[in-house]
Amino acid sequence: MLSGTGYGVASDIHGYYVLTGIPSGKYILHISIMGYEQKKTEIILTPGSDFRKDFDIDPKAIEGEEVVVTAERMRFKEKVEISTTNLSFKEIKSTPAFIEADVFRTIQQLPSVTSVNDFSSALIVRGGSPDENLILLDGAEIYNPYHLGGLFSTFNADAISDAEFLAGGFPAKYSGRLSSVLSITSKEGNSRQGKLFKNKPIGKYFDISRIKGDISLLSSKALAEGPFYKGAWILSGRRTYFDKLAKGYNEKVKDEDQKWEYYFWDNQFKVFSDINSQNRLTFSTFNGRDKLAFIFGDEGEDEVDFDWEWGNYSSSLTWRFVPNSKFHSEFMLINSKFIFDVDLTFTDYDSLDGERKIKYNIHNNINDITFSEQLNWYLSEQHHLSLGLSRKKLGIKFNLELDNIKFFDIKQNPNVSSAFLQDKWKVNALLSIQLGLRLSKYEYHDNFYFDPRFGFKYMLTENTSLKGSWGIFNQFLFTTNDENEVLKIVDFWQPVPKKFDAMTNQQYILGIEQWFGKGFTGSLEGYYKPYSNILTNNPNNDPALDDDNFISGKGTAWGIEFLLKRTTGKLTGWLGYSFSGIEKRVDFNGDGKIQKTHNETSEIYNPKYSKPHSLNLVLNYQVSKKNQFSFSWTTSSGQPYTPVVGKVYDSNGSLHDPYSDLINIKGQKNSSRYPTYVRGDIAWIRNISPFGINGKFKFQIMNVTNHYNVLLYYWDHDESPSDVKALSMFPIIPSFGLEFEL
Repeated sequence: MLSGTGYGVASDIHGYYVLTGIPSGKYILHISIMGYEQKKTEIILTPGSDFRKDFDIDPKAIEGEEVVVTAERMRFKEKVEISTTNLSFKEIKSTPAFIEADVFRTIQQLPSVTSVNDFSSALIVRGGSPDENLILLDGAEIYNPYHLGGLFSTFNADAISDAEFLAGGFPAKYSGRLSSVLSITSKEGNSRQGKLFKNKPIGKYFDISRIKGDISLLSSKALAEGPFYKGAWILSGRRTYFDKLAKGYNEKVKDEDQKWEYYFWDNQFKVFSDINSQNRLTFSTFNGRDKLAFIFGDEGEDEVDFDWEWGNYSSSLTWRFVPNSKFHSEFMLINSKFIFDVDLTFTDYDSLDGERKIKYNIHNNINDITFSEQLNWYLSEQHHLSLGLSRKKLGIKFNLELDNIKFFDIKQNPNVSSAFLQDKWKVNALLSIQLGLRLSKYEYHDNFYFDPRFGFKYMLTENTSLKGSWGIFNQFLFTTNDENEVLKIVDFWQPVPKKFDAMTNQQYILGIEQWFGKGFTGSLEGYYKPYSNILTNNPNNDPALDDDNFISGKGTAWGIEFLLKRTTGKLTGWLGYSFSGIEKRVDFNGDGKIQKTHNETSEIYNPKYSKPHSLNLVLNYQVSKKNQFSFSWTTSSGQPYTPVVGKVYDSNGSLHDPYSDLINIKGQKNSSRYPTYVRGDIAWIRNISPFGINGKFKFQIMNVTNHYNVLLYYWDHDESPSDVKALSMFPIIPSFGLEFEL
């Protein structure tokens, strides 16, 4: 901000800021960000001058109510985008989670988002399925952002700088998804305060400023950072070790070999260098893997050897060019891969033929190479133009082999080209409008796709704004997973087939945002999302046909959301509530009519992730310099399910006994609900310094009330009358961890 004037701006996530249209004269430039020291410097502007000033600022402890959060105020005044939440590293780390901090679990506490169950960190955003969310890490699209079958997100919270979550109405620079965007920016590293080579020649090019470790019941993590030539670097890594503990227990205590193995690991690396005052190069890479293996059977007997590995790899190279205060260019070259590999070996032993092995292999691979260019043009104080071009080269492979005989060898290359133009127009002091248009060409279709976007912000009062947006959104990739799956290991991505149009919806959003001061903001939003085309698995597909695996339909999602958030002071957090409705309409039997029947084949239904009511409370209280407490509470409607209304005899394939088994008679699809979901988590974090090493001790309890949340019902027909039994989600689970820093 320029002190004593109305000129001010909030920087982007990279720290880039521009102030335009300032009269010549002498000013005090005031720089501030929550949790860091504030700086002031005098500047003198002459007519026609173009002045640049860079700042390095150090962290500074927040002093309760004394901090003035000017950056948050600037965001409130300047941001036109609706349904946007920025989560800082501190908010992610302080929110109670299962064993360790998780950005997805934190986002699930927002009113726009619900979860499938405790075993899934997948995001259900305003009625959209999990594959409708665009997940970006430093600009690279991540296709399967989960570990352990969805239990954890694949991102190490210690390496995250900021997570911007757009629950709807996102601008034209984003494409390819129908519901939301989660853009994660990793930390850049400390470019100063090198410790290891401070007084040596190599210190000019490379040094280490900090090493940090974290040990929990699940995994061990490490992070290191330091200066790099005219820039900085940061490296983080994480690995689970439950498999190592179990192996040691089986071998040392039970004196037997361990016949299973599961672990996951991931690492992130980022480095940047300022070539000169106008050019910066940044390289970022991420690698994460899950491995599951087990053996059934003893030596000399029939045996099953299962080996399964899947994971992500992404890397991005960014060239940022700032020739002057009017232009800001960003060119990116991105490669993102997802690999899914299953090897299954059956070994039979026969007294005559001896050993015989049958090998079964599945391989699924996505290779995404993207080129993109975005130019920001600060045309005037009233107009901020953004222009962009991108080319996405996709390679999707699926192979299935049985004893070296290929049954499937599918290769698809559905490239996507797109361009966008956006203008942020400040009409006057009260009204700002954001107009955008995105043009896309999907290689499997002859037509072009036009995605217009419109947003506005009107200041009703100095502290109250009215926001709204409308847009058309198209999606060209989707997952083939069954939405009724209780547990999902990975996502199987497919391009939209040539015979179907792109998945499409519109979004209408209107809301009021209030600035209460002292870090308090509140918002009330309503949305309406009509889907003109969705794709789902065809339950009546013919295995002999290649083009009837999927079927198209329509849908509608709507809702009202309330959010009250506080970002400063000893007590921070948010309270959110949502009321929503979701309906899908799919002609499953292909008779040209969509009917709501009272059986499981109903073609008008609420999907499994429909939860009309959801209430979330997240609190973080800084008791003292050493002690911090966090608490989260979630109450939501139970998940819908298809009830069992009776039972009938079935032959179960028997030719002699038509009454050999009893099977379910199901009622109307998803017409019943499990009991209300309730869960409370608490966490205690204490700063410690053993042997002079700064550290933290973390203790948390998940589901502290031990509430029984139903995962599913199953019917035992061996009892008379049939007995209904339930499986639960997580019970009460305590965990602890240690964090240290050098």
